[in-house]
Amino acid sequence: MSQRMASKMMAKMMVLVVLMMIHSAVGALIDDCKADPTNVECANSADFYNDSAVAADVQNLCNAMSWMPSCTIRELCEDGALPESSVHCGNWNLLSGVCSTKYGEVMQGMGGCTTYKMICAEGSVVDSCSDAAKQGPVELITTAEAKTAALAYCAANPDTEIMIEHHDEADHDHMHRRHLHKVCEECTEMRCTLAVTIVLHGCMADITQSFCTELKATCDANQNLGEFCAFSEPGSSKPDSSAAPRSSSVMLVLSFMSSLMPAIWLWPQASSP
Repeated sequence: MSQRMASKMMAKMMVLVVLMMIHSAVGALIDDCKADPTNVECANSADFYNDSAVAADVQNLCNAMSWMPSCTIRELCEDGALPESSVHCGNWNLLSGVCSTKYGEVMQGMGGCTTYKMICAEGSVVDSCSDAAKQGPVELITTAEAKTAALAYCAANPDTEIMIEHHDEADHDHMHRRHLHKVCEECTEMRCTLAVTIVLHGCMADITQSFCTELKATCDANQNLGEFCAFSEPGSSKPDSSAAPRSSSVMLVLSFMSSLMPAIWLWPQASSP
C-alpha cells in the first residue's frame, strides 16, 4: 500500500471517529435532557433534537393517525397548498399541534410524542417548547372535535358524496382515480377516519353551521391556513365542493386520506379517532 493511500485511509478513519464522537455526544445530551429538561445545557433544542429527528417523529405520528388535523395541515404543506415558509409548516409546529399540553391535542401517549413529552416537561428550558413561533395553530380543532362535528353533519346529510382521489397500488399505470365516495357510511362513533374531510366539505359552503364552531374558531384565531379555511360566509357564492377541480387545493384536503393510504377506511389502526 502506498503512503498516499495509507494517508487517505487514515484521514477517512479520523473523520469516522469524529462523527461517531459527535453522534455519541448528541445521544448523551438528548438522554440528559430527557431526564432533566431544566438543565441549562438543554436550552438549544437543535443541539440534541434537530429538525430531521423532529420530522421523523411527525412522520411517526401521521403514519399512526393520519386523520389528525395537524397531519391534514402537513399534507397541505407537502402538496404546496400552504407555502413551505408558512409558520404552520415547520416540523416543530406540527409536532406541537399533536403533542403539546398547551398548544396541541395532548396526544402524549403516542410514540411520536415521547421525546417531546420528556424535554418539554414542566420547568423545561428547551427553547422550542415555549417559542411562540414554533407552536401549532392556536385553537386548532382536535381530532375528537372533528369526529363530533362530522357525526353531526352526517346525521343531517347521511347520503353525502365527496369526490375522492384514490391511488390503487395494484394499478400498473399508477393512475390516481377519482370517484364519488359516500363518506358518512364509514363515519361512526367508534371510527371516523374521514372526519376532517367531512367537516371541511360541510363547512365550505357555510361556516356558520353549528357543526363548524370549532373549525371557525381555528380559522378566526389563525392567519394563512389556506384551504384549511376555504369556507364561505352566508350570502356569498357557495362553491360546489363535491365537484372541486383536480387542481384545487381543496381537493388535496378532501383526498389526502386516500392518496396517503389507499382504502384507509378499511384499514385497521391501533388507535381509533
